Amino acid sequence: MQKIRVIKKNDTDSLEYEVGDILSVDSTWYGGVNVKGRSGIPLSLDREEYEEYEEEAQQTQSNPDGKVDGIDPYSYRLGVMDCFCEMVSVGLKTLAMSHPFSDRTERDGYLEDVKRLCGKYEVLFYPEDEALLTALFPKQENQGKPLFLFYRKEETLEKYLSLKKEQKSLMAQGLYTEEEDRRLAYEFGRLLSYPEEGIRRLIEKGNGKQ
Repeated sequence: MQKIRVIKKNDTDSLEYEVGDILSVDSTWYGGVNVKGRSGIPLSLDREEYEEYEEEAQQTQSNPDGKVDGIDPYSYRLGVMDCFCEMVSVGLKTLAMSHPFSDRTERDGYLEDVKRLCGKYEVLFYPEDEALLTALFPKQENQGKPLFLFYRKEETLEKYLSLKKEQKSLMAQGLYTEEEDRRLAYEFGRLLSYPEEGIRRLIEKGNGKQ
């Protein structure tokens, strides 16, 4: 199981984790990882709050194949996308996103396997060049990063693209305020099937980090 070391604590009021804690990763999300805190309750950590645990980093450096716990990076990312496709397929998520990639070449290297996964779970995909940038996720970490979107119904993609179009229009008119950014963040979060409280926490975590 992948482990991380906490290097920064954004939620200063939380008693569930501290800088230096080593935690096991339960799952990943677009902006970081999900772990369990000291009392066992689930926590979502932003990417800037942690680093890969040193033992795993050393293992990666010593392994010429770049594998961590026997899993190469390509297979790991594909496994995450497999999980998201299944969640979309059974209705747990309306829209899901892959990890962001460094560039389109890296993303498109997964294309054939993504087609296979979507055929397996009977879902659709869309190669996106940059996700909708709102207060929901750290903008600097996701700006210009391509990814895949997964969904079941075309209307879901249409809704997502309409949010991007609305944002672009507001920006062009000079009307894209902090309030509008927050509103679109909530719309985006709902499309990703996040609960309202989860959306609120993600936005609060992102304050001051854009």
